[in-house]
Amino acid sequence: MDQASFVGLRALGREPAMQLTWLYPHAIDEAAVTQFSERLAHGLLGRLLQRSPLPWGRHRWVANPVPGPVAWFRDPLPRERLPELRRVLLDLPVDPERGPGWRLAVQALEGGGCALTMLVSHTIADMRAAGLAIADAVAGRPLDRGFPARSWRWSPPMLARDSVESLRALPDVWCALAALARRSRRARLPASSPSVRRDRDHLEPAVDAPVVPVVMDAGACQQRASDLGVASSTLIMAFVARLAFRIGRVDASGRVKLVLPVSDRRSGDRRGNALRSITVMADPDACRNDPRALQRDFKAALASLNQHGDDLSPLFPLIPYVPLWLVRRLEQEVLGAGLPVGCSLVGELPPDANRPCGEALLLQAAPLQRYTASELAQLGGVLFVACCRVGEQLSCTVCGYVPDHVTSHAELMPFVHDALADMGLRGAIG
Repeated sequence: MDQASFVGLRALGREPAMQLTWLYPHAIDEAAVTQFSERLAHGLLGRLLQRSPLPWGRHRWVANPVPGPVAWFRDPLPRERLPELRRVLLDLPVDPERGPGWRLAVQALEGGGCALTMLVSHTIADMRAAGLAIADAVAGRPLDRGFPARSWRWSPPMLARDSVESLRALPDVWCALAALARRSRRARLPASSPSVRRDRDHLEPAVDAPVVPVVMDAGACQQRASDLGVASSTLIMAFVARLAFRIGRVDASGRVKLVLPVSDRRSGDRRGNALRSITVMADPDACRNDPRALQRDFKAALASLNQHGDDLSPLFPLIPYVPLWLVRRLEQEVLGAGLPVGCSLVGELPPDANRPCGEALLLQAAPLQRYTASELAQLGGVLFVACCRVGEQLSCTVCGYVPDHVTSHAELMPFVHDALADMGLRGAIG
């Protein structure tokens, strides 16, 4: 999946990244930030992708123990204007091949506080991997992940190794072709499908899809879920369904298509993205008063995933053979038609993930991607909610954009507030 993520980046011209932001009531020492950055570079994040010399070869991870540069924004911002920082962060590049694969930024706030932000290429790490890497860095656990040093791509040993690996992978390629044929017979895209998109206009400016962070008490959320007879994860899914309903991101039947990444990460896992995904169709009206049906559907989708796997993983052996122009044309099919709504239930992160440079408040863990207005229009907008727990704090970050309807932080906030109220939830909305 890591190579699929990288190929998508190069084909679409935009790098999906994660933005993690912590709030401090005081200034943080530059030496502490430097130490945190150096420790991160000696863990799971201390790597980059090196391409295979063969067009159809497998790329590999190589060590990169050099931390990315820290951006210091010393002009204090009012706390309520912190969302404006995202527009600046769009211009701070992260790249899983050329580097830096991740970087830190510090924004001074009025009143003496500050915000520490970490940008991570999603090819380098998913949210759980990033959380574990942060916890390792805070605890001072530099880990040798066994990544080789970067070498000359065209060296004879590299060519020989990749040629042998390509030959060994041929049976998997044939199986993937068979899986693709079966999938094509089940569901064909009509010729007029909007998945056929024009190439990205590099002169068109990036659009900052607004983000609203919500911090809730984990115990209160669990109690509300118990009152409704469901798990707290189901309650969050119901909130997301209500939010999608309120901003109009529903299909023709009024249902919400929830797409949930499911972590497949194991101990010692070196993958950047150890993820599979499931899709659950939610009835937003039923979710409001009785989300138990949503929980049953979620459990059934998980059981099916564990028993039969997902639809995309069997196709990954084909990734090295897919030309970039075809990846661009297949973007909508990969995302799925029908206005998908991303819902990432990360689960509980280690307590150290909340104190990168001393005890802090994890305000948000949000996607950051350089969409243009025309791309967002072709996709029908975006809605993505990420939720994680650290200690007794539950952090939910809503990223939403609906063309000509929800295009700013101020326009998104009321929808988030009302969707929380629909489910009897309370939290500090940023």
